[in-house]
Amino acid sequence: MTRRKFIKYVCTVAGAAMLTGCVSFGMATQQGNEAGEENKLVVRIAEIEVHPEWLEAYLAAAGDVGAESVAKEPGVVCIFPMQKKESPTSIRIVEIYRSEEAYKAHLATPHFRAYKEGTPHMIKSLKLVPMQPLDPDHADGIFKKWLQMQQAKGA
Repeated sequence: MTRRKFIKYVCTVAGAAMLTGCVSFGMATQQGNEAGEENKLVVRIAEIEVHPEWLEAYLAAAGDVGAESVAKEPGVVCIFPMQKKESPTSIRIVEIYRSEEAYKAHLATPHFRAYKEGTPHMIKSLKLVPMQPLDPDHADGIFKKWLQMQQAKGA
């Protein structure tokens, strides 16, 4: 399989699972607000630089752990990995968790532990950037539209 086909496969399979999880983003925020728990979501961007010789292996590992996390963990709202177009070894991952407790539970899962223990040699640098959503009550529309576009394409 060529590198391009491999990356497209990983992004299609993992992306479909991740986008399905992302659709619930607004619902998670609304539920938190209704319970008087505003700003309980944990949102961050992971900024990762991968060693070029490990790029394909890293993409596979990141795709696997992201898809598995969204599919198996109710507290994981979204794990959405991306590559910079001009620099494919520069990875950005948007991560959204329903709460701090959900984030801590994610860190303890076997699939995350396997990813964390299996990829350090692949990563040149890692920075975790905490984020604050500006309009969390309407974010679900972004992901719903994207999921509909992907389904219409037959992805």
